[in-house]
Formats: sequence, C-alpha cells, structure tokens
Amino acid sequence: MINSQIEAQPEIKLNTSPIFIVGCDRSGTTLLRLMLNQSSVLYIPPETRFITNLEKNKAVYGDFSQAYQRYFFIRDLQTNLATAKTYTFPVFDLTVEEAAEALASAFPTDFAGASQAIFQAAARKKGKQRWGDKTPHQIEDINTLAGVFPDAKFVHIIRDGRDVALSMRKAGWLDGRMLTLAEYWQQKVTAGIDAGRSLEHSQDRYYEITYENLLQFPESSLRSLCDWLNLEYTPKMLHYYRDNSSGLPKEHQDLFSLNQKPLDASRAYAWKRKLSQGERADFESVAGDLLQELGYELSQAKISPGLKLFRWLKMRSKPWLYQLKNKYLT
Repeated sequence: MINSQIEAQPEIKLNTSPIFIVGCDRSGTTLLRLMLNQSSVLYIPPETRFITNLEKNKAVYGDFSQAYQRYFFIRDLQTNLATAKTYTFPVFDLTVEEAAEALASAFPTDFAGASQAIFQAAARKKGKQRWGDKTPHQIEDINTLAGVFPDAKFVHIIRDGRDVALSMRKAGWLDGRMLTLAEYWQQKVTAGIDAGRSLEHSQDRYYEITYENLLQFPESSLRSLCDWLNLEYTPKMLHYYRDNSSGLPKEHQDLFSLNQKPLDASRAYAWKRKLSQGERADFESVAGDLLQELGYELSQAKISPGLKLFRWLKMRSKPWLYQLKNKYLT
C-alpha cells in the first residue's frame, strides 16, 4: 500500500544575492561574465559603471515615488559613460518605458533599490532571476558597493600583471611603458585584495580566481566558483563563445575578439614569449613583490647598466648629459 503521508521535500530557495565581477582591466572580467551568463538564472550585462558615479545624486532621486525623480535617474543613466565609448542605459537593453515601469514598481525605495530594480528588469527580460555586474573599475569601490548592497558577492579575477601589461599596451592604454603599467596593475589589484579580504564575513562575500586557472583548469575553476556563488554549474559555461546573445558592445569588438573563440591555455603567461629582458625587469622592479605574493614566478631579469645610465640622464634632463648619451649610447 502506498503511504499517503509522503515526507515534504524542503523548498530550494533561489539565491538572489547580486554578483559583482571586478579586477584590473584586461584581466578576464569579460570572459568570466560570458561564462557565468550561460547560467539559466543569472544575467550580467556589459560594463555599467554607474553605481558609484550616480550615488552622489541620491538626494535628487528621493524615494522614486514621483515621475520626475524616476526620469532624472533614467536621464542620468542615459548620459553616464560606462566606458570611453559607451553609455550606461543602452547596456540594459530596456526601453525608457520598461525602465520607468520597473522603478515605479519599486517605490518607495532608495538609490540601491532603484539600481537593483533596473538590473532585475534587465535580467527578467533575458528570462533570468538573478543579476550581476561586471565593471572592472569598481575594483576600487568594493567597500562602497558592499555598503549599498549588503548581501552582494564579489568575484575578483586576477591575472599575471605582465600579461595584463602586454594586453593594455596592445590596446594603446596609458603610455605603454612597463613601469607605468606595473604601477597601475599593482594599484588596482592591491586595492581589490585589501578591500575584499577586509570585508565582514569576507569568506562569504569575497572570492579570488586567477585568469590562468580559468584558462588551464576551466571546469574545476568554474565548479568551485559556482558552488561558492550558490549557482548551478552547467557545461555550457565552457562553450560561452557559441552564444550569439553575449552582448559584447559593438564599440569594443576589437578588444574582445578572443572571447568569441574557444579557450586557449596558451594565452596564459604570454609575457614569457613577448616581453624583452628589460621589460620584464622593469615590471618586476615595481610589482615583483605582489607577483610573488600571488604565486607568480619572477623572471629574475635585470636592468642593463646602459639602460640605467640612459634613464638617469633622462631624469636629470640636462643638455650636456643628453649630448653624452647621444655620443656613447646611440
């Protein structure tokens, strides 16, 4: 006889904690976004970069109960630069009417609630229930974001700084000098580590993953990350490049061409093939300690005496020294 008193199964509650992917530029944040977007419940749009920019206007937005308050917020999203070439509002793929309706459904609310309403509306439009954000520059805003979204989870993707420098130089960012790029990488990564590891209950809120492990051990890396995020892993995450709805901004297609191809483990540690002895020495002279702290090997490259003398002459900037440099070093 069938027992009519079947034990009730516990209801599995969907985790709705927002997910923020952060990291130094050119560290793999876009790749990770595309992978996680293969989840059936999570949607992370392209770079938005508005939360810390617009939070200062929260007094103007009020409780979003008035139409003009909602209009001001949407207007600011339309005029806020997400990147040097894109604005924030189009990233969400919402009409003005859809955004206004989402905000109207949320009031009375505050800036955090309104921001969440926009993210949630974008996720629902994609058939998803959980939202996230991928804005590398927010690596320096973890504490602010943690205050705005107390249940948020932060994923910090870290890449060997020498490969980051190569990628940034190829993109034409900063001045292309290894010394400058090393300082930039060190500043960004250190800011993320310091803020993330110091969060209250950081073991539940902050997670570090390396670009190299993601390339070389993608399945195990993603499974571990998904488990921490309370997100179901799917093999589709390994085949992200087959998804034509990835939402790579057309303005930046040239920067993300490799993300439209299968994973290639040889992309890790490209600096070993492409950086000169002097370039390696320059980068490591600035950020060598951090590289070692993160488990990256050093090349032990040294700056040549001739290059040291040239830099000393340049620093001194005296005409007779430049004449000496031109006579003996060119």
